[in-house]
Amino acid sequence: MKTARHTVRTVGLVAVAAAAFSLTACQSDSGKDDDAGSSSSAGASKDSGGKGSDSAGSGSAGSGGAQSGKEDSGDTGTQAGEADSGVKRSACTVGKVAVSLQETGGSAPVILLKASNNGSTRCDLYGYPFVGFPDAQSSIPAGGRKPQSVISLEPGKSAYAALGLEEGNGGNMHREKQLTVELADRNLQGTGETAEINAPGEAGLAISDNSTVSYWNNTVEEVLQ
Repeated sequence: MKTARHTVRTVGLVAVAAAAFSLTACQSDSGKDDDAGSSSSAGASKDSGGKGSDSAGSGSAGSGGAQSGKEDSGDTGTQAGEADSGVKRSACTVGKVAVSLQETGGSAPVILLKASNNGSTRCDLYGYPFVGFPDAQSSIPAGGRKPQSVISLEPGKSAYAALGLEEGNGGNMHREKQLTVELADRNLQGTGETAEINAPGEAGLAISDNSTVSYWNNTVEEVLQ
């Protein structure tokens, strides 16, 4: 009887130990699975973050940024560039346009210079006209505000500049019956062709050291502002 009791007790202890070992193994495996899952999740998050970063970089410097530019102002700029490249830029000269003097009909001491494109192709008026007179040491200086863009003179169209005149006898005033006019190129240098224009009336135009020439404008109203 003693031996049987001892045997049962031993078997019981072995069973308890086995159960404890099994439980420990399960817990250990469960912990490993959790760790593996956590590590895998972190890795996926890191990879995703890396891809997101790469995508952002590609968007700002690659096709995404270019597409954004196209949708906003890039496309307009491209179209403008293509339009410019398709049209030959050509500065107006007195050989291409007719330059004349036109009175304003008002009380302001100015006379208008009118450039009319009587040809069949467009040309561009840059800056202001170089206006002189016989025996002048230099052309009359520019005055007034600059236009926002180059004046493109289409066939049949005209543009205007204003020549300021002297009201009294100040500024070494002298009267001129003839003016010379040369147009500017895109570098604001003379084009090399000069027109001679006769002043209206018999007295001539009252030119002085205070006289200035305005920049070209599309309308009389703009040039007289």
